[in-house]
Amino acid sequence: MDIINGLEPASFWKHFYNLTRIPRESGNEAGVRKYAADFAEAQGLEYKIDAIGNILIRRPAAPGRENSPSVVLQGHMDMVCEKNRDKVHDFAKDPIALVIEDGWLKADGTTLGADNGVAVAAGLAVLEADESFGQVEVLLTVDEETGLTGAMELDPAIVESRILINLDSEEDGVVYVGCAGGKNTEGYLPVAFDAIPAGYKAYSIELKGLHGGHSGGEIHIGYGNALTLGSRFLWKAAEKFDTRIAFLEGGGKHNAIPREFFATVFVKDADADAFQAYADEFATVIKSELGMIEPELSFNVAAGESPAAIGQAESVYSAQTQKRILDLVYSTPHGVIKMSRVIDDLVETSTNLARIELLKDGKGVEGSNTSGKTEFFVLNCHRSSVDSECDDIADRVRAMISAAGGRHEFKHDYPGWDPNPESEILKTARKAYSALFGNEPEIKAIHAGLECGVIGKKFDSIDMVSFGPELADVHTPGEKMKIDSVEKTWKLLVEILRIV
Repeated sequence: MDIINGLEPASFWKHFYNLTRIPRESGNEAGVRKYAADFAEAQGLEYKIDAIGNILIRRPAAPGRENSPSVVLQGHMDMVCEKNRDKVHDFAKDPIALVIEDGWLKADGTTLGADNGVAVAAGLAVLEADESFGQVEVLLTVDEETGLTGAMELDPAIVESRILINLDSEEDGVVYVGCAGGKNTEGYLPVAFDAIPAGYKAYSIELKGLHGGHSGGEIHIGYGNALTLGSRFLWKAAEKFDTRIAFLEGGGKHNAIPREFFATVFVKDADADAFQAYADEFATVIKSELGMIEPELSFNVAAGESPAAIGQAESVYSAQTQKRILDLVYSTPHGVIKMSRVIDDLVETSTNLARIELLKDGKGVEGSNTSGKTEFFVLNCHRSSVDSECDDIADRVRAMISAAGGRHEFKHDYPGWDPNPESEILKTARKAYSALFGNEPEIKAIHAGLECGVIGKKFDSIDMVSFGPELADVHTPGEKMKIDSVEKTWKLLVEILRIV
């Protein structure tokens, strides 16, 4: 705990540090929920847990503030658990190792969990603050990162407030008033296998070092997608040589731009030199294309199976299966589909080719199916501020999966949040920000998905804004939080609650 000594506000940092000791991958929020419930009991505060596992803690109004409107502070308990393949860390039991570097708090080789440990820590800190607030509720939801499940299944009866402050934003000095909706498209391709042919040489292919990033907040930057690049190499290699793929995997969570790609490919002995020369040429090409934005890009093709594929390369995909997989993955779109014509610099519609893997007996690292079949899995995440455009890009990907002989499932469909320029809580946030810092906050909508859109549909009327400290590289092992922006966010939150 020494690493946070002296950081302000002390209460926030105490809770944030404690959260880094508790496993909280999506679907495994029991430890955080118990931490919050134990806190409420120790403070003598009422709390409720709904059927899906969301927890709401209520602090009554201070004397003289009984007529002030009730405000609910909201965020999610789970975090995206991402690390590079060579990092030894078990998110189910290992604490997050913290590092301070150049004014930023980060983790050692894993995601930090500031998304959205910020909301949990800030909410609990407000509940124990020595301040005269009106009634404050803190709503902490489950499973936001995989599909906003907690918000979708929220029992609205546990919430009394009709003013909501979401604390799941990542830009200092910005107040958000709208967000995109989205859905995922899962593709499942049937597979067949052949014996490894005689007279072929094995090559391991590893593409690593890409930046990755949040598939909503950073999709417009143009970072490389490891799956797009890796499939590009293999698709062209299959055209040039008689290649046979034994192992193929890459990417991670649906909301993270893929950073890594791995494959094991068998090539005829007679083509070995030409294949290696093609690989070297490809490495030069993609580094030339992406070097300015992806300086750590590493593309390595070497004789011999990769460590990741040992024990998995006992056979190769049939020629027909291989063609279907490569045609699908290589042709699947990734990136910005359309920019908004209404709001400057806002992505309106995007899609993220997020994960590929073989599901053995229906189970994989990220994918799963209920059939128990061994299938090849392709995961895509789509976002848009316009529902019809989100449906359109999902249908385009669905059509591609169908053309490849596969089946699809749509998952985690959630609505967007329409901006309300006349919002009273927005006016209050502007007033508080101006009083504290002497200038106006930037007012934005965000392409990422926030729970505000889902929660807003649960009530006849609820007034909402979202803000938070400066975060960078979320959903990647480089995730970090700017330390001085935390105190600034805290001051804004406290001032709003004072004057609302």
